[in-house]
Amino acid sequence: MPRHTPDDILELHKPTTEFLCPLSANTYGIDFKYFSICDYDSKRLIFEVGGDAPAPASAVAIDYANLDEMAYRQIKYDFSEDVLKLPTIQTSLVFSVGGQELEEFRMIERHYFRDQLIKSYDFTFGFVIPNSTNTWDAVYALPPMDDTLIQDMVDFPYESTSDSFYFVGDELVMHNKAKYKYHKEDAQAQEKGGGSSAAGYKGSKGSGAGGKQEKGYKSGSKSIAFNAEAAEKKWSKEDDYSDDYY
Repeated sequence: MPRHTPDDILELHKPTTEFLCPLSANTYGIDFKYFSICDYDSKRLIFEVGGDAPAPASAVAIDYANLDEMAYRQIKYDFSEDVLKLPTIQTSLVFSVGGQELEEFRMIERHYFRDQLIKSYDFTFGFVIPNSTNTWDAVYALPPMDDTLIQDMVDFPYESTSDSFYFVGDELVMHNKAKYKYHKEDAQAQEKGGGSSAAGYKGSKGSGAGGKQEKGYKSGSKSIAFNAEAAEKKWSKEDDYSDDYY
């Protein structure tokens, strides 16, 4: 399998047809314990997985009929279309690592509608202490999307996809894929402002900017420590987006 660098990934403009590294590439024992997404302004929970979070089938689906090595790296999401219109979201990722230190731990995530690049994120956590559990938090702005594109993403479920690539330095150690379904929310549900939650997530999503290293986290506990300093920073990469993608 050829070696892929971060620069290679940033040149991609359509989803990959296969995984660019095997599961065995994760020689650092990186394990995602908890991940959540919420609307930064209203604090409404959009998605939560890991810890004590329950797992409704409507929020996330894994194809157990075809469960093999690849199934652990593919996930489907079902979100309300209002998620596509939020100006700012907040994320929190808790992950643990094995006995090796990680230099320049980095995540690049590319979002597509069909073969059209619509979002690109590039986050760096930095150095990770061996045998540690860490919290990676971020508050960041989302690029605006054309109403026609949003409607297409609603009308064609699971044709919105993403590739998530994790690097230690220039070494690709993880590659995961996701597909998204967006549905129209009825007025009553919007007034309630409820969020989705799920458990059993196998390291398919991770995003953030700035991080905090924290030992002693237990995946069954809800007492997740948040990095207040990172939560005050807004990450914005509007310059990474081109009108050519709409």
